Amino acid sequence: MSADLADLPPVSAADYIAAIAQHVSSVCVITTAWEGERFGLTATAVASVSATPARLLVCVNKSGQSHDKILRAGRFCVNVLTERQDQVALAFAGMAGVADKFAVGEWTELETGAPALVDAAACFDCRLASLSDHSTHSVLFGDVVATRHMAGEDALLYGVRRFRQLRKVFSGIAGDDEYL
Repeated sequence: MSADLADLPPVSAADYIAAIAQHVSSVCVITTAWEGERFGLTATAVASVSATPARLLVCVNKSGQSHDKILRAGRFCVNVLTERQDQVALAFAGMAGVADKFAVGEWTELETGAPALVDAAACFDCRLASLSDHSTHSVLFGDVVATRHMAGEDALLYGVRRFRQLRKVFSGIAGDDEYL
């Protein structure tokens, strides 16, 4: 990096938050199990890393209770919510006033034992491969050991500080099942 670029200060937190709020993402619930208890959080910072090996990443706030439980358990499940599962998202964000987050929705397990939402649009059951520390968050890289999905279900979206639904569908790429 050139000296000139290194001297550029980052934007303020307020400017960053106002701009990133325009970014629309699918809503996921990240879950784990540790010592007989289940933990989870709502997240939108989830992305595919590679198909070979099957790996994804999740950004998790270090101050949340689930962060340390995921690290200790060494496993997590990314549950991609459907448009009808906003109440699940709210529960796992601590905004639904329920004592047991897992009372909202029906839960099962795939390979790792991390909780998987039965009617999620997709579930990615992961073994924790590595993590990268970034200020307030950890970027968790998960090797996907099992998946499940429900074809035809649109994911719940979040952007401009509210839940959203997919309203327009544009023509896809021929053979789009082959692309990630």
